[in-house]
Amino acid sequence: MSLFNDFLFRKSFFDFFQEMQREGVETARRFWQSYPYKNAFFPSSLDMYEKMIDFYISLGLAPKAKYDEVCEAHEKLHRENTFLRETIKELQLKMFAEGGEKVRESWKSIIDKQIEMNKEIAKNCF
Repeated sequence: MSLFNDFLFRKSFFDFFQEMQREGVETARRFWQSYPYKNAFFPSSLDMYEKMIDFYISLGLAPKAKYDEVCEAHEKLHRENTFLRETIKELQLKMFAEGGEKVRESWKSIIDKQIEMNKEIAKNCF
């Protein structure tokens, strides 16, 4: 469900399913009007069918299979994203460790040179 926090995904997702619903409802209406036994079930079946269509449109529900597919894709992307974040984090830590080691070695060599210079200055003074 956290995928719905992304504005672009949410807008595209609902635009896509709104178009699917609109086309599906229009196709179902055409089919129901052309169905030869539409009134064989009970007299007000057409009214009930229209109310079901209105209820479906007002809820704006996506088919469960599509919803499950989107949730599965979201979980897959979440796992891949987590893997990439961890890999980048490990690389950054390795770079910082190597860089820190080089800085420590440089600092040690500078300090060693300073100590040697101070010893020579002390020798020259005596």
